Amino acid sequence: MKAWMLKQPNGMSALSLEETDKPTPAADEICIKVAAVGVNPMDYKLTEWGYATWSYPQVIGLDVAGTVESMGKDVKQFSTGDRVIFFADPRTAGGFAEYACVKASAASRIPMTLSFTDAAALPCAGYSAWIAVHDKLQIQKGQRVAITGAGGGVGGFAAQLAKKAGATVYAIAERQHHQRLLSYGIDAVIAPEQNVALEIINLTEDQMLHSVIDCVSARSGSMMSALIRYNGHIVMVADQFDQVPLLATTKALSIHEVALHGTYAHGAPEHIAHLANIGNKLSELVADNELKSMVEKILPFEKLPEALNCIKEKKHSGKVIVYVNG
Repeated sequence: MKAWMLKQPNGMSALSLEETDKPTPAADEICIKVAAVGVNPMDYKLTEWGYATWSYPQVIGLDVAGTVESMGKDVKQFSTGDRVIFFADPRTAGGFAEYACVKASAASRIPMTLSFTDAAALPCAGYSAWIAVHDKLQIQKGQRVAITGAGGGVGGFAAQLAKKAGATVYAIAERQHHQRLLSYGIDAVIAPEQNVALEIINLTEDQMLHSVIDCVSARSGSMMSALIRYNGHIVMVADQFDQVPLLATTKALSIHEVALHGTYAHGAPEHIAHLANIGNKLSELVADNELKSMVEKILPFEKLPEALNCIKEKKHSGKVIVYVNG
């Protein structure tokens, strides 16, 4: 089979499309004929960082949509030909290939009405957004939520999910994303170069925010914390408060972290199964047109480095997908 291999963690120049052995599923795994893959900032970063458990050359890629081609002897919940998506274990990756294996418990079924390209947009960004909105914040109707980096995948899904939960949503994003975000019914969109604090104070009529989902940096999250009300919450998706101090230390804020990549390494089997459950729910929402997949650009498998570069240079608005097999 063909797969994108990273020869060494030296950046995207170390990637090449190679012939390699088709993977064989373990007893608790399914082997997927890959139809489409999602591209995320984590992917190009991993070409530079590598991963402690990787041996090179390494097949990279985390977001996969396709059909079940074969199964391990212990798998009972899937059949050949089932349409699925999954977020790959970063310790083994393997998604940017014509075939990929995953634990059956981590895979989600997708509706027949959902295209593989829409489905491939969901795992990394969609699962992270779901965890932020529903698991961490448990957003309720009437709450006020601000989301930084809302033009990206996680931010865009989080804005939609928070709005669907009944929150008033303020999205902070570059101007190129404003029209798209407003089309989702977001209450207000603010550009980073504006006086974000003053805009939010005016929009909330000085009532402040119940919570913030920060998809930019610890510095961004620290600045946004000043706009959260007493006993409010902040979710960090892109960074942690390790070196940049939290400004509002007297507000009794609850600080949450979303670290999807740690699910396999540190989570229990029920945490991995929870990812599959999220995938099931998101797939149904997109299939029913209650959630936008945000797919903006689709490229062929041979142009995967171009897709990664598009993400790295922020030449996109929404999700970039690579089509692999028919």
